[in-house]
Amino acid sequence: MAESKRKARKKQSETLAEKVGKKSGNTKQTAPSEVRDCLLNQRQMCESLSVTAPGFARWGVEPTERVGNQAFYSVRDVVDNRVAAALDRQKLERPDPDDGDGLNPVLEQARLAKERADGLALKNKQARGELIPVEIAGPLFGKIASEMAAVLDALEAKIKRRVPSLTATDMEFIKAERVRAQNAAADVDRLLDELLDEIIGAADTGS
Repeated sequence: MAESKRKARKKQSETLAEKVGKKSGNTKQTAPSEVRDCLLNQRQMCESLSVTAPGFARWGVEPTERVGNQAFYSVRDVVDNRVAAALDRQKLERPDPDDGDGLNPVLEQARLAKERADGLALKNKQARGELIPVEIAGPLFGKIASEMAAVLDALEAKIKRRVPSLTATDMEFIKAERVRAQNAAADVDRLLDELLDEIIGAADTGS
């Protein structure tokens, strides 16, 4: 009795396996195939990217297909276009240091803007009388030196009248010092240039 039950169960298992095998054999096995790139017309592409038609046209994406008067664009071509544009922008903002002079257009633009701002600030200071240009300072100090020389010319006679007891030796000493002061005043332009060079040199060394 037990042997009969085992044979019946074995037969049922074999029958079920045959049915599953037949069903599997009837199933069509499809080989993987390339997924066709999605094509959209311009309106559909603009809506999906939230961009205006003129903006999309400026990207310069070439149509993949044309049907009558309607152009269709590949999503892959649009993605490649945007990636290339992003890489171009990155190259402009971060130029290769091995390329040519290595100028960074963004930094160069910022430098020029700073120079314009500095120039405007200097002009404003000049207008308020807070700053004297070097080309004006030289002649200005020269005029002041001429006035000082005229005062020094009369110094000896005034001192002699004030102190009659001064000897000839004393007057010669006063005269020598007066001449030295007049020479220094007459050379104020050269002294001013030397002083400016010294100040600029110290600033460059400190930076």
